[in-house]
Amino acid sequence: MDYPTSTEGESPTVGTAVRVVVSFVVFFLMFAVIGAVIARVPAPDFLASLPGQIAALCGVGAVVFVSARAFDVSPAAYGLRMDRRWISDLLGGAAIGVLFQAVSTAAIIVIGAGTVVDRWSKGIFDSPATIAMALGATVLAFFIIALWEELLFRGVLIRELVVSLGSRGVSRVVATGSAVVTSALVFGMLHVNAGAAGLSTPVVVLQAVVGGLYFGTAYVLTDSLALPVGIHFSTNLWTTVVFGQPESGFPAAFRLTRPFALGVELIIVLFFPVGILLLAVFLWVRATRGEVPEASLRATT
Repeated sequence: MDYPTSTEGESPTVGTAVRVVVSFVVFFLMFAVIGAVIARVPAPDFLASLPGQIAALCGVGAVVFVSARAFDVSPAAYGLRMDRRWISDLLGGAAIGVLFQAVSTAAIIVIGAGTVVDRWSKGIFDSPATIAMALGATVLAFFIIALWEELLFRGVLIRELVVSLGSRGVSRVVATGSAVVTSALVFGMLHVNAGAAGLSTPVVVLQAVVGGLYFGTAYVLTDSLALPVGIHFSTNLWTTVVFGQPESGFPAAFRLTRPFALGVELIIVLFFPVGILLLAVFLWVRATRGEVPEASLRATT
């Protein structure tokens, strides 16, 4: 992974701040502009949130372009190296995410924290064609969501924080660990207004922070966004098309209520499955890399 050094007359910390701010501003500006244009075009219900995520995909392209042109940072440096290993890690991450959600769902049902209220629900759709198109659009939309969130919060934010801390003489392990924690906290704070049926705001934020920790761990152990994107994609998709929310209008194999708040049951249904997920990540890294490094992100100097 190629890390930039500071340009003449520019401190590494200033350079890091500039790259982070520019990346986020470029993404959300492109997202807003393209999203406003797309919103004017009528779209059928089965496309779900896909039109909005097309705007997000344009934002990803803008971040990659600006980073390469303005800062000489390649997509591969952020973890977007589209080779055979990248695809393998993506599929492995998707499998790990399914394992995590399956264990989590089983725990919710076993301890009585949730109830299955419907099975094989068609949602608002009444034909196989519209159901298939709705599911396809949902899959693509969730992949784009995982891609842009991982690019910004793991690829850009973690990487640039490691650059900054490394320039101050902080060891690679400490710099990487601090960057992962900081990224997870920022990721969690931005989910304050992200609603989820049956979940209180503290639980939503806590879930996002914990998610940020294991996404970040997968990122730094592989030097790639593929594994966290795969985990992120399949965990989000599971909660929509396998165990959807009761009020959702989209097809789902089952609909599950999750009416729990901060308490003992949250520890069981969140942290126990997370432990299994992290074990699966370490086993994947060991199997595909031959070892589990202390911190795989390379030195910044």
